[in-house]
Amino acid sequence: MHFLSRSLILGALIACSSPTETPQPLDGLWKLESASPGVPPRTMTLQQRGSTISGTGRAMGVDRDIPIAISGSYSASTAVSPPLVALIFNFENGGGLTAQFNGTLQGDEQISGTVVYYGITNVPQTGTLEFSR
Repeated sequence: MHFLSRSLILGALIACSSPTETPQPLDGLWKLESASPGVPPRTMTLQQRGSTISGTGRAMGVDRDIPIAISGSYSASTAVSPPLVALIFNFENGGGLTAQFNGTLQGDEQISGTVVYYGITNVPQTGTLEFSR
């Protein structure tokens, strides 16, 4: 009986320690592959829960990295649309700099699209970004 109770406890611990959520399409570390002028995140770590995305990133500052808080949404593919990704980059201590990214998830390894930077100049600056795992 003592052996059986230890086995049951060990089995319960193993079951509780295994992941309970299925990895989502955008979960993980993404690296900047290409960018037009602007201040894009060089790296970003995203977490997706359903259609909601949250994360953190780092951009190149003049003398140090600029931390970035990331929020956004994900829409799965349909018959007429690829998977869509919308992200907002809020640059911490960036003097009010924000960016809005709209792109598509291509396969499991690439996100590419357009970005609009606000706060770099008085006029919003547009560009393109491409990230890969």
